[in-house]
Amino acid sequence: MKYTYEKFIDEKIALIAKEPIVLDVGGGARFTKWLAKYKNLFADCDYRTMDYDHSTGADVVGDIHKIPLADNSIHAVICSSVLEHVANPAVAVQEIKRILKPGGKLFIYVPSIYPYHARAGHYPDYWRFFDDSLLLLCKDFSSVELCKFGGYFKAMSFFVPMQHKIQWLLRPLARALDHVFRTEKKHTTAGYYVYAIK
Repeated sequence: MKYTYEKFIDEKIALIAKEPIVLDVGGGARFTKWLAKYKNLFADCDYRTMDYDHSTGADVVGDIHKIPLADNSIHAVICSSVLEHVANPAVAVQEIKRILKPGGKLFIYVPSIYPYHARAGHYPDYWRFFDDSLLLLCKDFSSVELCKFGGYFKAMSFFVPMQHKIQWLLRPLARALDHVFRTEKKHTTAGYYVYAIK
């Protein structure tokens, strides 16, 4: 059985992959991390990546605060694990909105209760997000849907020492505890997935 957030990702990424032009902002190399399993869905669209670092092999090189693309030029944007690393997330989201066509789709992932994860010499780690901050960031979009990345126990599982080596145990345990205690109904979560339409 899939987590609620897994169903949300599957559904929204499938919608985004149907768009003619998709820009993965902060993606660097194509189909990295969790997006790799969806690669086949993008076979019929013009999928591009954008990053500030040209060494990543990104199709578009530029600053998210001033994206080097024309207004209303992109049908959909993916922005995963990026906004916590940028100096001004509000400006970044407005820039994404600017380049989206009317009715364009935006898919975001951001951390909430999550460990510090800067990469020295590459990017800092500035921000964490909650329902209120995401609704504020996306206030100019015509519709916004939020989906939590687990509940309290999912969030806390990332703070267990050596957690990356025992995810096989932590994932089902956190899921069971979040279900029993109904913690996903509260605000504490490891992160948020956001689907917004311009």
